[in-house]
Amino acid sequence: MSDRPTRKGPPRRRQAPTGPGRGAANPGRVAAVHALVAVEEGHHAERVLADLAPESGLDRGLAWNLVLGVLRRQGALDALLAPRLKQGVDGLDPVVRGVLRAGLYDAKLTRTPIHAAVHQAVEVSRAVGAERASRLVNAVLRRAASEDLSEDPFLDLPEWLRERWSGWEPWVRRLGMAPSICISAQRDLPEALEVTPAKLGTEGVAGGWVLGSRAGRVDGLPGFAEGDWWVMDPSAMAVADLVARHCPEGGRVLDACAAPGGKTFRLVASGREVVAVDQDSTRMALLTDGLERLQMSVERHIHQWGPRPASDLGSFDAVLVDAPCTGLGTVRRHPEIRWRRLPSDPAAMGIRQQAILRAAAVHVGPGGALVYAVCSPEPEEGSGVVAQLKGWHVVDSWSSVPPAGDEDAHQAFVLRREEE
Repeated sequence: MSDRPTRKGPPRRRQAPTGPGRGAANPGRVAAVHALVAVEEGHHAERVLADLAPESGLDRGLAWNLVLGVLRRQGALDALLAPRLKQGVDGLDPVVRGVLRAGLYDAKLTRTPIHAAVHQAVEVSRAVGAERASRLVNAVLRRAASEDLSEDPFLDLPEWLRERWSGWEPWVRRLGMAPSICISAQRDLPEALEVTPAKLGTEGVAGGWVLGSRAGRVDGLPGFAEGDWWVMDPSAMAVADLVARHCPEGGRVLDACAAPGGKTFRLVASGREVVAVDQDSTRMALLTDGLERLQMSVERHIHQWGPRPASDLGSFDAVLVDAPCTGLGTVRRHPEIRWRRLPSDPAAMGIRQQAILRAAAVHVGPGGALVYAVCSPEPEEGSGVVAQLKGWHVVDSWSSVPPAGDEDAHQAFVLRREEE
């Protein structure tokens, strides 16, 4: 479970001036620049796009493509832009920076002809209130777009991650590509739903599928409203299945950090009785919405883990702690994370994770299993955390680090009390 920073309130749309040429700016490109600025302010890319992108059609898809594409290839884009800017990329106004990055991505990595991408970037600069920079945008993009974009995948990581992930080139290269959308099914899927089997590494995963080419939103696809399936990464499926293997059928599972709910849903579908806990009502509402759509019934509680257990929950056959983490294993799906994390973050998160794990461990019944998981590949958040839990030992573990299939990078450890 990633723990990405959140900013309260909706992203702000910049006031566009009136004047010649404003109507020529493509709305998808305009929305992309607004979204990129909002991401710099701390908003999540997908949430911002859901609010700011055009409601439907090709322009909505264009906005999503530009924003997520820029965030995935930001290092390579900036390497072309920086030599042509006296103040460098970081010295630009955020709006101008967004226009340049989106315009260069459009020119180099979409089907838009270079001259059309540059022209649109100039029009977008006017539409988003940066008309004074339109000549700069035109000159810089014309020169930058004439050069080749670097194919070095490590350029699209901050320097500290380049060092950490230096041995994982195949995965790092895949971080520059759009990921597949995977789903977990609780029953037979509608024939009209286009899917292929999901891969966890080189193997299949039970009930896991990859959505094929689609038009429109995921929630409009066959079987979604009927509760036949939910979106879930294969690594998350594997973590839930690991819990199920260490809990008898019909056994009780405490999902201690449950929202948005994918692992809870898969455990319920496997025949386990689940009690779901999360830290606030907003996150719990996401899980509740999913339960209602999937027609599942789960006991739910709001509790902030830390120095104390949730005393009224009792004991369980298995406790799953899918802990808040840096989310670095999900950078393929949430590319902004790589640019937000600091070298000190994995160790800092490890301290918080240890406190959550200690508190939740109290609820493991006699002979029960404690399963600790994170969607991060970093050892400070994985083995470094479980090693600090006194009185427990690891009896099983699983990792998708580095990923080789459709999955993200997750780690999971099964622990039991030392006297058992």
